Amino acid sequence: MTHKTTNIFSTPTIIRSVLAGATCVLLTAGCAGNMSQYTGVEQQNRNQVEMVRIPYSIQFPANQIELEGREILKLNNFLSAADVSYGDEFSMDFPLDRSGNLSELDQKRLTYMSNLLKDSGLYLSATITPYGMEPTAGTGRLLISKYVVTTPECGDWSQRSYPNYENAPISNLGCANQANLGLMVASPRDLIVGADGAPADAERSAGAVERYRSRTVVVETATTGSTEN
Repeated sequence: MTHKTTNIFSTPTIIRSVLAGATCVLLTAGCAGNMSQYTGVEQQNRNQVEMVRIPYSIQFPANQIELEGREILKLNNFLSAADVSYGDEFSMDFPLDRSGNLSELDQKRLTYMSNLLKDSGLYLSATITPYGMEPTAGTGRLLISKYVVTTPECGDWSQRSYPNYENAPISNLGCANQANLGLMVASPRDLIVGADGAPADAERSAGAVERYRSRTVVVETATTGSTEN
């Protein structure tokens, strides 16, 4: 009696197994190629803040503290053209001696300029800001320091968001939030160092609570109005 044996490792079976394995490898590689890749050196979506200084030269009369009417008019025109806004900082640059100090005359001129700008609601720093070449005798330099914010460019969808098995951050993640913050912040300087908080005023807070508790609430009588059809 002859027994017929079946070769489970026949050529067609091996070929089918090899093809199936290769297909799985190709599919896996294809999925990996479409995954969100993160190298760790991608540029983050942030607001870029830089300070820009606008100088203006002021000519004082010889041995005089106050400006002439013509110089004041020119100063007002400059401030109007500079588009002064909230957050702008003002400082002066005067000639200094070898010890880095102001002369007595220039110190009085600095005080005069501070009072002059204060009349327009502007605050002048009491600290001198050296800027470029030192002003000549009888000349001062007004500096306006502006902080300018440049928002990130959103809409970078070059990195796939799915599949993302490694939970890698995508290129456009958080960009809209950063851009909106940069557009609505009152003073871009706050994005760098933040604003200094004022000391707590417990007396003022307690006064508000006391007025809330002791006030007399007047409730008007409700009335119904008639409507004509």
